[in-house]
Amino acid sequence: MKALRELSGLKALRPLVVALATLGAAAGAQAALFGDDEARKAILDLRTQRTQDQDALNAKLTALSGQIDQLRRSLLEINAQLEQLRSEAAAQRGQNEVLARDVSEIQRRQKDLQQGIDDRVSKLEPQSVTLDGKTFQAEPDEKRAFEDALAQLRQADFNGGLASLNTFLKRYPATGYKESALYWLGNAYYGQRDYKQSITVFRSLLAASPQHARAPEALLSIANCHTELKETKAARKALDDLIKAYPDSEAALVARERLAAGSSVKAKG
Repeated sequence: MKALRELSGLKALRPLVVALATLGAAAGAQAALFGDDEARKAILDLRTQRTQDQDALNAKLTALSGQIDQLRRSLLEINAQLEQLRSEAAAQRGQNEVLARDVSEIQRRQKDLQQGIDDRVSKLEPQSVTLDGKTFQAEPDEKRAFEDALAQLRQADFNGGLASLNTFLKRYPATGYKESALYWLGNAYYGQRDYKQSITVFRSLLAASPQHARAPEALLSIANCHTELKETKAARKALDDLIKAYPDSEAALVARERLAAGSSVKAKG
């Protein structure tokens, strides 16, 4: 009996259990439906955010790409400008080299021209000459004429040397070579054995410049001329005059030796 009552109670509870089960299933279905909507919404929101992020990134990439293109164009322009500057610099260097060569050539020509002018002027300008202890100015032609006459005498061309010296003294009467020219002119006459004329020329030298370096030799040459003319007294007097006027000269030493030798010969005679 008790068992029957319990069985009857269970049967009575079955509708309630079924109702509760049905209610629980409906609640679970509703809960499941609500969870799917939120998930879809979240996914949509995420997709939207990703789309926005991708669009922003694409915009940045596009802007960056534009900047890069601009930089590339700028670099190309700079390279083109640099190349133009290199070309202009190379051309300028070439022009500078040409100008440098031109300037160098002009300077060389100017130097040659100046040297030529200096050479021509030097041939016309008086030159400083020191001869027989005397320093003076002489014209180039004057100097050349004297040296040519002297060269003739050194070659024993007494006729040519004599003629050249006489012409020289007439052409340059105030020449600084006068005393030296008279000395060599006297020697030229001596070489021709024209002793009287030689004496005349040597005495002209002594009268013009008694302190000239050639004066003692001129006086000794006068003594030689008198000796050649057999004018013994005149020769001794010239030697005595030489010793008195120029006692320290080499010519005076020769004069003393000659006088001593002459006295010795005279004593022996």
